[in-house]
Amino acid sequence: MATPVGWSQGGSGSVCLAFDQLRDVIESQEELIHQLRNVMVLQDENFVSKEEFQAVEKKLVEEKAAHAKTKVLLAKEEEKLQFALGEVEVLSKQLEKEKLAFEKALSSVKSRALQESSKKDQLITKCNELHKQSVWIRWMTWGRRLDSSGPVTQQAHVFHSFHSPVSLFNVCLDFLPHLLF
Repeated sequence: MATPVGWSQGGSGSVCLAFDQLRDVIESQEELIHQLRNVMVLQDENFVSKEEFQAVEKKLVEEKAAHAKTKVLLAKEEEKLQFALGEVEVLSKQLEKEKLAFEKALSSVKSRALQESSKKDQLITKCNELHKQSVWIRWMTWGRRLDSSGPVTQQAHVFHSFHSPVSLFNVCLDFLPHLLF
């Protein structure tokens, strides 16, 4: 039998050395094979089939398209919102102007009402004065008529029956037109 290259024929020491070296090579190869198996297991765990990859890729393309549509819709809605905010601002300014005009008109009406109330109070005061004068004149007239016909108690009775609250109001109504013109 032929001796392999690198082996000497002489002694068993060189064969043992060769076997030791061969064993070391085999062990390192087995270790390498074991590491490669671990890598393959990891790759199998992380492996995605071509069909799964294509399905995920298709879904990604669809989501990108949907995102683009949503982005366009968002832009349109944002434009509408900006327009609406502009309208709100215009309407707020218009409302503020109308509020100021209303407050001015209300102030004017209140002022006029106060003037009219003051005028009414003056007319009532004047009416009361005229009524007092009228009562005095009537009292004097009735008093003279009754003076010749009966006692003072009869005069008082006639005076009180003649001047009820309704007749006082009617007297004021009779005098008001003359005061206004």
